[in-house]
Amino acid sequence: MRNKYLWSLKEKAFRTWANVRGWRTARRIIVFESDDWGAIRMRDRNALQALQRQGICLDESRYHRLDCLENRVDLEGLFGLLDSYRDQHGNPPIFTFNTVMGNPNFEAIRADQFERYTHESLWRSYQRYHGENLQQLWAQAMGASLIRPQFHAREHLNVRPWMNDLRDGRDETRRSFDQDYYGLTLQSSSLQGRSYLAAYWPESAEHLREIQEIVLDGLNKFEEEFGFRSRTFVACNYVLPRELEAIIAEKGVRLIQGQRGQFQPTHNGSGSVRRSYTGMRNQNNQIYSVRNVMFEPYINESKDWVASAVKEIGESFAWGKPAIISTHRINYVSGMNQRHRDRTLYLLDDLLRRVLSRWPDIEFMSSDRLLSLIDS
Repeated sequence: MRNKYLWSLKEKAFRTWANVRGWRTARRIIVFESDDWGAIRMRDRNALQALQRQGICLDESRYHRLDCLENRVDLEGLFGLLDSYRDQHGNPPIFTFNTVMGNPNFEAIRADQFERYTHESLWRSYQRYHGENLQQLWAQAMGASLIRPQFHAREHLNVRPWMNDLRDGRDETRRSFDQDYYGLTLQSSSLQGRSYLAAYWPESAEHLREIQEIVLDGLNKFEEEFGFRSRTFVACNYVLPRELEAIIAEKGVRLIQGQRGQFQPTHNGSGSVRRSYTGMRNQNNQIYSVRNVMFEPYINESKDWVASAVKEIGESFAWGKPAIISTHRINYVSGMNQRHRDRTLYLLDDLLRRVLSRWPDIEFMSSDRLLSLIDS
């Protein structure tokens, strides 16, 4: 109990530190930031069971058991719920969809005997795994101001170490590949990043240049698909080299989303944690924003996530800060566990009802609109 109490005090101190500094506003702003839309993660329950039968060492992360590519019913359920609420200006809650622009094309990579990496668009992934292209559904949600896509990654994958391990015949990587799975953690041959999911963790100066090219390609794909540039960005696994910030700045990214801390690796194996607060600027005149509210029901089913989120929103407003809510895609997908998704939607409904009742002057906005407000 004492350790739990001390951890709670520590968390409160960190939240206060993040709220006390930086940009302020008298407006009651709520921003929902949600990562990994478009990434496949675990294909389905059959894939998970196959990996477990083969003795693949999956850690205790709930991502393995709950996260997967969203389907039409998942999206329609979330969009329908958001569309049933309005703020003081008549705007619905809007989710910033931090989007992964696609996935590995497992068939093509296998056909090339692991010699060449091939990317597959998120629309093609929907077609492959769900049998339909959901591009129109996204467009409708964007038109109704229910979602605002922003760039997260071309694929949520560090391509070079993954392809190296596939070519080298690394056993667990190859067997995971057979289940269309690349999300192994603590299993890669990398001496630095270890996890394949840390897409922007370089192993060398040459690898850093490859990552820069991939990010530029991803940003171009984003603009081609959605018809506008992504003005904000969040790094995979919150790992972002300083050199990459300058690259994405040249492509119009002005705000870097994240938590209080973000790891800045170097290509020689070292690195450091950069602490930030909302409104802090870097040498490229980019602005950092910090998620100061957690609404992540997947983490712990016994926690009262609605009450804790309402409390943290109130603390944000008390410090004159926007409430930037972290709520990952994993909470809203059903391919691995439908009860889990339905429970989250129930809790989100309760959260929206409570905050609108307590603060009728709330304003919902996306991350890029918050950027415009801070910049002005």
